[in-house]
Amino acid sequence: MDILKTINELGKGTWLKYGLIETIVNMLMFLLIAYFLRRLCTRYIQKHVKVNAKFVNRIVKITLYTIAIYACLSLLTPFNDVLGKVWGSAGIIAVVLGFAAQESMGNFVNGILITTFKPFKIGDLVKVNNGEYEGYVVDISLRDTVIQTYENTKVIIPNSTMNKAVLENVSLNNNAKANFLTLDISYESDIDRAMEIIREEIKKHPDYQDGRSEQDKANHTEEVVIRLTSFNDSSITLRATVYSQSNAQGFAMLCDLRLAIKKRFDKEGIDFPYPHRTVTFKEPREKD
Repeated sequence: MDILKTINELGKGTWLKYGLIETIVNMLMFLLIAYFLRRLCTRYIQKHVKVNAKFVNRIVKITLYTIAIYACLSLLTPFNDVLGKVWGSAGIIAVVLGFAAQESMGNFVNGILITTFKPFKIGDLVKVNNGEYEGYVVDISLRDTVIQTYENTKVIIPNSTMNKAVLENVSLNNNAKANFLTLDISYESDIDRAMEIIREEIKKHPDYQDGRSEQDKANHTEEVVIRLTSFNDSSITLRATVYSQSNAQGFAMLCDLRLAIKKRFDKEGIDFPYPHRTVTFKEPREKD
């Protein structure tokens, strides 16, 4: 016991606020409290926070451990002396840090705004600045937002840029996603039969969804709307509106439909136009 008392007296009143053993115990206690509080907060966030839970969990973790480290350092006498001088010049330091970390703080604040107002969340399919970047949101950190593109690359965009960008959140649409299937047929082809084939193939596809509202169904609106959109030099353009559950599913469905419709057109004599060139050879003139 005398040995413990002797060890505990080391540094007391000089560089330690309390004894050595007391300081170590208190530091461990602060860190353990922060650890268990973080575990409890993580469980609560996972159960009750449905949007951007990872971002909220990071903020809670940083806050708890910052408080715990501050509490540990406050047990050291030199830290308290330095802290008193720091508080005396807090205004100047705040201005300097504000200028130095202006961009970082801006990204942090914009990250909180994104989490609060929820223009998008992790897992959403988004298009940034009219399709400049397009993909799924895989992470929202304290500094930036990470988007995974269709090419399986990751685009890292600062939160301040993301919060100011023109953003299309495809996932916010709870209804079916509209896709356009555009096909050109020759002028000699049977337009009515071509439309009928397109409509049949669309309805047969397993990923196709009926995008009509209840009012449209009551008004007997056509399930698959096909329109003639333009007369071209050697073709007529038909466009069908096709609905699917998601953008990615819609892309795959359009690819399948192009193949199926091409086979049906070949069987029923409906031609896809292709460039023709007529070459005329002039006979040489006879000399007089």
